[in-house]
Amino acid sequence: MVAKPTTEIPAIFVENMWVDGDPTPSPIHLDFRPVLKLLADVGIEGVKLDEWLIDLNEANRELVGKLELTSEGALLISPMQSKYGSKLEGEFFVDLAVWARDYGGEAHGARLGIRMTEDDRYAPDAAWLSPEQLAAYTPSEETWLLDFCPYFVVEILSRNDSQASAHRKMQVYIDHGAMLGWLIDPFRRRVHIYRPGVDPLALEDPDTVSADPDLPGFVFDVRSRIFDAQ
Repeated sequence: MVAKPTTEIPAIFVENMWVDGDPTPSPIHLDFRPVLKLLADVGIEGVKLDEWLIDLNEANRELVGKLELTSEGALLISPMQSKYGSKLEGEFFVDLAVWARDYGGEAHGARLGIRMTEDDRYAPDAAWLSPEQLAAYTPSEETWLLDFCPYFVVEILSRNDSQASAHRKMQVYIDHGAMLGWLIDPFRRRVHIYRPGVDPLALEDPDTVSADPDLPGFVFDVRSRIFDAQ
């Protein structure tokens, strides 16, 4: 008799995560459920798991890059950024930070950790917290990760990122409260716009991308700052 697994494997571990144009499987999806169970058995869950995940990121940031966790129990292991990828993230964050300085709210880069409902723990490449979100935020000494989704989130694909995985992450942001999301693809010269209640919109090789009316006046020169950047 052949023993059969008693636990159903979530689709995130078995589905084809590659689409045409994706060169390699990144981020790596590691089944972290056994580790999460062991941690829960000794009381490490919820906010304590946030702290543990931050410590794990800090301990491994020079080795593997960024570690994120999905509600299905998948640990996402992203490679460290190349000089090119890091520059692109910086270009976007600078413009968002300058706009936020005049308009209000807070701009954040790729080190902001977010824990949403269902225990997805992600760190977008850039994010903006609205003034209304900040006014309602009451952090405590036990707060480790932001416990709500920013109003605006941005992901910039690296050469090895899986498109399927990136689109999945963008939909999670929208499902958990983001009002606007941009997935910027430098290699296919494309920007995917996500908003609640509507299908994603793909812009092919645009000169600029406007965040109106969600972020009034924020326009990013995506062609010169990212697509044509060297």
